[in-house]
Amino acid sequence: MKTLFSEKIHFQSIVIIFLVSCFYFYEFVVQSIPGIISQDLMQELSIDATKIGLISSCFYLSYTPLQLISGLLLDRYGSKIILTTVVLIFSFCTSIFANTYNIYIIIITRIVMGATASCAFIGVLHLITRLIPRSYFAFFAGLAEMMGAIGGIAGNKLVAFFLQYYGWRDIIRGFSYIGFILALLIWFLIKNEFYQSDIEEYSNKKNFFVSNLRIVLQNKESWMLGTYSFLIWAQVLGFAILWGIPFLKLSCNLNNIGAAKAISYIWLGIAIGSPVIGWVSDCINQRRIIMIICGLLGTIFMTIVLIFSNIPILSLNAMMLILGISSAGQTLPFAIIRDHHTLSTSSTANGFNNLCIVCGGIFFPLIIGNFLDIFWHGQVSYGHRIYDLHNYRIALSILPLCYLLSTIISIFGIKEPFKYCSNTQVNS
Repeated sequence: MKTLFSEKIHFQSIVIIFLVSCFYFYEFVVQSIPGIISQDLMQELSIDATKIGLISSCFYLSYTPLQLISGLLLDRYGSKIILTTVVLIFSFCTSIFANTYNIYIIIITRIVMGATASCAFIGVLHLITRLIPRSYFAFFAGLAEMMGAIGGIAGNKLVAFFLQYYGWRDIIRGFSYIGFILALLIWFLIKNEFYQSDIEEYSNKKNFFVSNLRIVLQNKESWMLGTYSFLIWAQVLGFAILWGIPFLKLSCNLNNIGAAKAISYIWLGIAIGSPVIGWVSDCINQRRIIMIICGLLGTIFMTIVLIFSNIPILSLNAMMLILGISSAGQTLPFAIIRDHHTLSTSSTANGFNNLCIVCGGIFFPLIIGNFLDIFWHGQVSYGHRIYDLHNYRIALSILPLCYLLSTIISIFGIKEPFKYCSNTQVNS
């Protein structure tokens, strides 16, 4: 059997992983563009806010369910073909978006873009699994997660900066050109020997997709890790992305800018915490204890943020940073998956775990919104419902509960694969 890698990390491997991580960063930036140019889109296409919301949400309509399919395709056909294809399609759709005046074509392109972007993070993990020794997996997975967090932080600012000098269509065209260049680099730099573990072993395997799905879905650890990831990331999807700003405006008497700045520390915490947590877990050869700590920190500090009002801004920013670091614990289930699964099923398992994470984007904003309506006190201003601080505290109380449940699951439901955490050489 062929040795895929040794304990030595080759420079070319780092370049390849960085390149594919750039696609993860790139799709994060591009997917956020409709929110920044919403006024231009409404004016130029003569559409209302509902259609703008539809354009934005269509991306996730395909992005969420195709996480698992992406993992299956990567396990079956490898990263060279799959990643080159999806980056090309993503870039082509970005180019169409930049040139069309038809709302329905825009919606279709966004759906296709979401489908292809579903390979971004799973593709990075797929390559890390094959190019990097096990003992460094969590650190490199954390670095990839950091790239996405930076995309979330910098995306809006980057596009807003270019809008001062160029039209929105020119900016999107520019991003499409970047995508085409990425696709070419991926095609020429990734070689077959880097991503195929033992093609003779599974290229002729009957019902490969069904077999891989069965292996992953019948594994109890897959469900425990997926549930942990779903719960530990709830704060990001329910608080950082949607309900955090209006809550902090009421709780800490902040304006939009101040609340948004405080929320940005959550993303900073994710960006810093993901590689640091991965590095520490690699150094001590344990994942579960850090997962427990992340859950406990999230439970404590989310509870403090919800209970106390008028928290000083420095303390608030520090707490937001800690919440981001605690949510960065969702990197470690991918490392445990690497420890538990063979090369031919690892990306399918990663896809399932990422599916559990992004599913939270469907559930948590909706659940919190429903709680706000259930406990609404009937206040109305200019025809709009007014939710007071008490409403928000009740609705958002689900978040520390999620952190607590993630802690319980990491204590009682997840096994530490000690025998895999040592610096051992892996052969396919």
